[in-house]
Amino acid sequence: MEHPAGHTGSVGRYVIRSKNGGRIEILFDTYGKGRAKLWIAQQYAGPLLNAGIEVHAYPASHIYKTTDEGTRLSYGRHSALKSMRDLANADLVRFTIIRVDQLEVILDQLLDEV
Repeated sequence: MEHPAGHTGSVGRYVIRSKNGGRIEILFDTYGKGRAKLWIAQQYAGPLLNAGIEVHAYPASHIYKTTDEGTRLSYGRHSALKSMRDLANADLVRFTIIRVDQLEVILDQLLDEV
């Protein structure tokens, strides 16, 4: 279902209900000409880390970074994550989706979580 924060032109915010009724937030990013990207909390990534899908970790300890001027901190992730309660400040992983079957593998795994 659509996340309460809604979607933007290039970002889909969703809440998935697992088979056991657990609530899992995901962010689907199709911005630009690059590949689609799917952001999830690292705690749900488990077996997906070895599924042959390109993945990048975004630890919570590196969320805020000093700007080039060194005068203030900036949010070091996709800004659309800031309005998502479970993802905004959590350890995250971002999968780069090349084929539809990769997205299906991820979603199937998430449905078995929680």
